[in-house]
Amino acid sequence: MSKQQNTELVPMELSKKIKRWDYDSSVSKMRPLVRQWKKATIEMLRELYLAREFLTSQKGQHKDPEADDYIIHTWSGYCGELSMSYQTANNWLRPFTPRELSDTGKDVLLLESPVKNEHVANRALMQARVNEVMRTGERPTDWTDEEDAELQRQMKNARLAEIAESCNAPTYFKANDYFSDALKRSKDITNFKLENSVQIQAQYKVFKYIEEYLSAFEDAETQARAAFNIALKTRNYANEYAEKNFQIKNAQLNEGGEGVN
Repeated sequence: MSKQQNTELVPMELSKKIKRWDYDSSVSKMRPLVRQWKKATIEMLRELYLAREFLTSQKGQHKDPEADDYIIHTWSGYCGELSMSYQTANNWLRPFTPRELSDTGKDVLLLESPVKNEHVANRALMQARVNEVMRTGERPTDWTDEEDAELQRQMKNARLAEIAESCNAPTYFKANDYFSDALKRSKDITNFKLENSVQIQAQYKVFKYIEEYLSAFEDAETQARAAFNIALKTRNYANEYAEKNFQIKNAQLNEGGEGVN
């Protein structure tokens, strides 16, 4: 027996459409759509495959634009032109095999993953659905928790990219560099204790997001610059809040002194 569709939490108009849905009509409608989608997807993945193989096999360097071996175009840059990350493109390409390498002599899109990888089955399809939700802001009725988690992860990564880009703005330091002083006095301390487990878990998530953002860079030098930008911005925050804490404690001491008098 199929599980009854819960329509209590959806808008009335949508609820009516769900109740009128017909199995046979839907199958007839979806068959040609799926064929068209698969054809378009294979064409797209083939072009992505050719682009990746060409761009990642280039010989040269990224530092000196005047040199003859300077690499102008990169795989990550190409993906950026398409408004996607190169990790996303790589995920899309995992189930794809070009016809030159396939046993059938045709481009192959493997939508059914091996049993050992069932938890990431149909990754390319899921990514396509996530991209559509990011574009329209509307979640389909069959939206899954796994897809929502992936959506939230990519949205957070995008926000981190914006934050990291803002770190390229000129930095400044207060006269009192509490951050450097703390490091000098705390060489054996790996971190500073927080108040509770909720704060600690939130901090771990921030560290994870930063790690994911930095791992997106292909060029090691650019990756290092991005890491230093984050460190510099964090240093400013540390000094700002340390100064605020110092002023609060100083004010409390002054108030206590006035009370004694």
